[in-house]
Amino acid sequence: MSEQDKVTQIDLLRHGNIDGPPALYGRTDVCLSPEGLKQMHRQVRQLAYPDNIISSPLRRCKEFAEEIARDHQLKLNLEPDFRECDFGAWDGIKFDDTSQQWPLMTSFWQDPSHNTPPDGESLQVFHQRVVSAWTKLTQQFSQEYSLIVCHGGVIRQILAHLLPVDWQDGSWYSQLNIGYASLTRITIPSFEDAEPSVNFIGLPADVFTNKADY
Repeated sequence: MSEQDKVTQIDLLRHGNIDGPPALYGRTDVCLSPEGLKQMHRQVRQLAYPDNIISSPLRRCKEFAEEIARDHQLKLNLEPDFRECDFGAWDGIKFDDTSQQWPLMTSFWQDPSHNTPPDGESLQVFHQRVVSAWTKLTQQFSQEYSLIVCHGGVIRQILAHLLPVDWQDGSWYSQLNIGYASLTRITIPSFEDAEPSVNFIGLPADVFTNKADY
């Protein structure tokens, strides 16, 4: 393949199911459940060997990425700006919580750009840090295949940067499903000023797997 035929391929792998109750996990450093780890292995089993592995520093991403990097004898690149949004005082609160925080949290999901969590990170700051890290990565690993292990919120910010959508609209977060261990693929042709292509979004880990093989 000639240099001009090469593309930059980036696979965005969301972490698997976590070891804890359903909750708003941002900076809270929970680990994967055993099933979450299996989900991620099922997903990467279908992939070619990457040239680069990049990960959020949070355990639910990093520990799996370390294992894959070790298996492929690759250096793991930890990117702090690919960590999940910091939800401040709401971080780690279970979804069945009946505290006084819930009315405020409902407002956040409906209009996240105008309802920052107490002591948390604004949507604008979150979006900008993810986009900055994405831009740096596409330049650093141009014409290579990279696997990024990260979070649902991070994947949404990258997609919102690439697609003609409003990343400040609450429906972008409530209607777009980025499931556990799902895969999103982006390719960028090598020619100058090439526009990235979103090949698929949120491909489930089990879509090509025979469940009898589990």
